[in-house]
Amino acid sequence: MKAPINRWGMLAAHVCINFVLGGVYAFSFFKTPLMEQYHWDPANLALAFSINMGIIPLPMILGGKMIDNGKGKLAIIIGGILFSLGFILSGFVESLPMLFLTYGVLAGLGSGLAFTGNLNNILKFFPDRRGLASGIVLAGVGVGTLLCTKLAEYFMALTDNISQALLYLGLVYLVVIFVVQFFIRSAPAKDSGGIAASPMDKDYRQMLRDSRFWLLFVVLALGVFSGMVISSSSAQIGMTQYGLMSGALVVSLVSIFNSIGRLFWGGIVDKLGSYNTLVLVYLFSCLCILVLLMFNGNLSAFYIGALGIGFAYAGILVIFPGLTSQNFGMRNQGLNYGFMYFGFAVGAVIAPYVTSAIARQTGNYNTVFVLTLVLLAVGIILTLITKKYVGRVLAQLNHAH
Repeated sequence: MKAPINRWGMLAAHVCINFVLGGVYAFSFFKTPLMEQYHWDPANLALAFSINMGIIPLPMILGGKMIDNGKGKLAIIIGGILFSLGFILSGFVESLPMLFLTYGVLAGLGSGLAFTGNLNNILKFFPDRRGLASGIVLAGVGVGTLLCTKLAEYFMALTDNISQALLYLGLVYLVVIFVVQFFIRSAPAKDSGGIAASPMDKDYRQMLRDSRFWLLFVVLALGVFSGMVISSSSAQIGMTQYGLMSGALVVSLVSIFNSIGRLFWGGIVDKLGSYNTLVLVYLFSCLCILVLLMFNGNLSAFYIGALGIGFAYAGILVIFPGLTSQNFGMRNQGLNYGFMYFGFAVGAVIAPYVTSAIARQTGNYNTVFVLTLVLLAVGIILTLITKKYVGRVLAQLNHAH
């Protein structure tokens, strides 16, 4: 006889997995010592992170299939091992193409597989508290970035060598994955009867033919663009336009506010509903961008704007897993969210490039801010259109049943 599942204990174990996966976002910390050690070009070096971000949705589709077939734990373990190996092997590379392979491809594949396994596996145990569960699990990523930075600083002080630091980080991650997996169980497979059928259930083929998917996909990409402008360039924006002396503090603070935001918005979603919360998130982001535009050169305004966007951006990441299951059912959530996540990749890959290209062209970030405001406004309009459209679809479904 199986012991009853303590879903809150499992939630804690899933958070620990995300402490590990958050390490990939500490790349801005690794960049400087890597350039000093190997004299690599900063733009080429940044490609390692872009490759990692761009590749994540591919393993998410495989991981999604595993979750829906009742193999969520296996997806987390395999992904966690690949992710840790990406860091360990990065400790041995001496050329950029090899770093692209280890940190970019290998850690990216592991990250996507473990991340989707982790998030969508636990969501299936919390059908009644989707927002809160995804908020708590996703907060682990932001905290993980901070923990990774602190650990990397410690290993750097110990060895005075970034390669050794990456190797040790990977070994720590491997140990954490090994210990935590004992506390995780796979959610039931979609056909096991463990997940109730719903008139909303659609597989990925049906979902891709549904205009709700494409509306949500575009809304997600637009929101991620605004968040990535700050997460990819907060230090540079502060130093170029607002008299910031060093970027280290603001990068850490954006991570902290992002983690707090994930918990905050997770609670709000369960109260106000996904669409209302999403509109609130985009309006709040607009306000923060306006602060940055109107108080150019004011360091306090920069901190308010940048940290506010970090806080709001968290809401987008928390809302979309639940929005996917709300529209297309919980049975195929793993695979469906893998496809939805491509919207994240579009925003995440384009934003850093566009931001730096416009800044290089114009000498400041004001044009980027105006562009972001326009995109957020489009996002708000599309969210309201989607909400209305979904209301009609639900009415038809209820009428049919």
